Amino acid sequence: MFLKIAAFEFRYQLRQPAFWVIAILFALIGFGAVASDNVGLGAGANVHKNAPNVLAILNMIGSVFFMLATTAIVANVVARDAQSGFGPMIQSTRVTKFDYLYGRFTGAFGAVALAFLAINIGAVVGMAMPWVDPETIGPFRIGDFVWAYVVMGLPSVLLTSALFFALATATRSMMATYVGVVAVFILYMTVNSVLDKPQFEGLMVWLDPFGGFAFEQATKYFTPLERNTINPSLDGTLGWNRVLWSAIGLGFLALA
Repeated sequence: MFLKIAAFEFRYQLRQPAFWVIAILFALIGFGAVASDNVGLGAGANVHKNAPNVLAILNMIGSVFFMLATTAIVANVVARDAQSGFGPMIQSTRVTKFDYLYGRFTGAFGAVALAFLAINIGAVVGMAMPWVDPETIGPFRIGDFVWAYVVMGLPSVLLTSALFFALATATRSMMATYVGVVAVFILYMTVNSVLDKPQFEGLMVWLDPFGGFAFEQATKYFTPLERNTINPSLDGTLGWNRVLWSAIGLGFLALA
């Protein structure tokens, strides 16, 4: 039953205009990051626009602004049932709470993950544009896109999806959940601003839920050649940061 509910929710989300608006918007962001000369995400001197370093930063920053999108899809699952009264009807049947609640989340999160993938699809399309200087584009390596998406993007999307799903479950209100999104964003920006100092570097690699500080520390001494060709090792704080915040996301999900 869990898989049937998850599949139903996934198909439902793919039919919603919000899913396609979000996917197209983030595809355009990825496209602009590569195809526009006015956008530079870590692409310093001699660093390609599609370098592993740039793709990782693109996915990291994208996941921050994707918070609103996760709420529009994942948290709406709970609010929709609360408004329609469909949830209590289902729970009065033989369907377990686990199957129903987490099946719905799994299906919605699948749609969220697919929508966020669009930022990388947009970047791939941007590489092929005729006006882009070929000297600013490196070779296409699918592994670099996968690494950026799986390591820098998906754990953060899981965290925010679980957090706002739990908040929506507790409040049964989309308005309260959107207020929570704004509060989390303001808190994140404030902490980054206050603690973005050398003496707090060791602390911020753990406190940053999106992995930006850990990634910066891991690539601090990379040469342009290394930024163009390799991703940092996950043996250090970057890997553990991603594991930590993924686990916290699963903790929020358990609270729902």
